[in-house]
Amino acid sequence: MIGFLSWRIAPRRAAPIVAGALHPLLVVTAITLVAVALVRTVTDVERIAHPLVAVAAVVAVVVTGLGVIVATDPVRPPTTVVAFALTVAAALAADGLSAASAWGTSNVLWDDWGPVVVGVTILSFSMFRPGRELAAATLVSLAVVGTISAAEAGDLPETVSPLTSAVIACTPVLLLGVAASVFSYRMSLSLARQQELAARAERGLARRVRIRLRELMRDSGRAELSAEVVPFFEEVLARGELAPEDPARARRLSAVLRSEIMAGVGLPWLERLQRARPGRLVVHDPATVAETMPVEQKVALRALLTALLAHPETAGDALHVRVTEVAEHRSVFVRAPWGAGEPAARRALGGFVAVMGSAFGRSQVTIGDGELRLLFAQNPRVTDAGPWNA
Repeated sequence: MIGFLSWRIAPRRAAPIVAGALHPLLVVTAITLVAVALVRTVTDVERIAHPLVAVAAVVAVVVTGLGVIVATDPVRPPTTVVAFALTVAAALAADGLSAASAWGTSNVLWDDWGPVVVGVTILSFSMFRPGRELAAATLVSLAVVGTISAAEAGDLPETVSPLTSAVIACTPVLLLGVAASVFSYRMSLSLARQQELAARAERGLARRVRIRLRELMRDSGRAELSAEVVPFFEEVLARGELAPEDPARARRLSAVLRSEIMAGVGLPWLERLQRARPGRLVVHDPATVAETMPVEQKVALRALLTALLAHPETAGDALHVRVTEVAEHRSVFVRAPWGAGEPAARRALGGFVAVMGSAFGRSQVTIGDGELRLLFAQNPRVTDAGPWNA
């Protein structure tokens, strides 16, 4: 229990692709909630005593659905606790307004659709908020839903007791809230353990990596040999003797080969990527901040840049990447030509942006004036942006 209360990591932190893939399903869920509220309101119109309040309840469900869609958007991580709290509050408001619109006119306990909306809303955030926050929201929702149902039953003495009414109304909230809390905690804990095991294995492979690096250096040397050194040896073998200028040429080739190999190995990875794509990628990283990034940030940034460079919208134009670090704050700003609009950007880059947002913690995507601007920022003090043991 103590581990559950102290756990601060959401599953989205380790599985951004899975969380992003869930977003279309959450959009459908939000639309379904609105449709259910509308249908139930229209079909039960004869028991509605306050039409304006009923309309307000439907509006509150619409706000809840929009909150779910916007807060879980994969290109705008992370899902903040404020967005989560406001969305649940809107669902609770919908439940209260729905009950108030037909107060004292129905003896059927399952006429109220508000508790289901509250429970589904909490469940929708199971991939995006830690289990302890979901549990806290469930407890608050149980108190609100139970109080409303008990008070409503108290005005209808011919129905079941207020306690029974509260228990029945709270059942969907309790079941869905507990499911969301347990799922979030167990999944994020499992992913965290897998990451720790991977980190341990990575440390154990350090020696093998060094050996492989030496092999790659030898392979790089062979590539350089095939360009100039091998033809030089073939000329000497063809002549069968050394010419007067051969020793000087051999010394020059040896020096050039040695400098090229050492320069290639010593360059930061982002600069090597820039040299591999001359004219297409412009890097501004004077402090070589990219070299100190964790592995997940390097991989995510490389994948994003590769996808941008391969996209037809950026063909023939340069991408600009600026990496800065001030105190504990690290940011990456990417500018690329883009004239296809936001829907095309979401389809082509949504997964890459989601991974970058998870690796850094904060992301902002803007499109305008024929340009795509991506900003990713990390503050190690923010749990979702920092390491697993933060």
